[in-house]
Amino acid sequence: MLQGVIFDHDGTLVDSERKHYLLWVQLLAEYGCDFPEDEYKAHLAGVPTHFNAEYLVAHYPLPLSAEELFAKRELLTLGAFGKDACPLIPDAQTLVEWVAARSLKMAIATGASALEVQPTLTQHGFAQYFPIVATREDVTHAKPAPDVYLHALQQMQLDADACIAIEDSPTGLRSALAAGLPCIVVLNEYSRGLDFSGATVVVNSMQAAQQWLTEHYGL
Repeated sequence: MLQGVIFDHDGTLVDSERKHYLLWVQLLAEYGCDFPEDEYKAHLAGVPTHFNAEYLVAHYPLPLSAEELFAKRELLTLGAFGKDACPLIPDAQTLVEWVAARSLKMAIATGASALEVQPTLTQHGFAQYFPIVATREDVTHAKPAPDVYLHALQQMQLDADACIAIEDSPTGLRSALAAGLPCIVVLNEYSRGLDFSGATVVVNSMQAAQQWLTEHYGL
């Protein structure tokens, strides 16, 4: 019987991927580098920021280390994500409220920082639904390692087979699977066409995810 649902944050609850992409465009432009959106979609969407930095330093002629690039990006992130919440993914609020109404335990498990998640909790009123928020500060290894999901499960006091994850990226899916969780993938414009082998189900919308949960678990 389903007892808990764990949501990813970026790209799953909030429409933030284009904002993330544009910050990298801004940063790479300082060094005369163009950064195509298709490349971001193929390699970096849904991937923790420090892995993004490692990729960019390896593939672009940047005069700084991955650590230095990550530090510069963190300053931009602070200004761009620390104050105003990103818009919600269509029907995300409906699904969150629907899950809560069924008295299931709920958590967020994200590769983002607590600073980035806080506006979602306060400005969209999600704090009342998510007493447990596992962020990158809570773990040693970011997604695709299982750590952030394992941390959320520990806080929820539930086993993986009593929960399901909701994700939007291959990186997040691998993290959930490594933690032993079944996983619903909800596609968005940055994840369509990517490899989601191992997902329990792949759907096109939060509404379809809700329908699947209703049919599969009898909710």
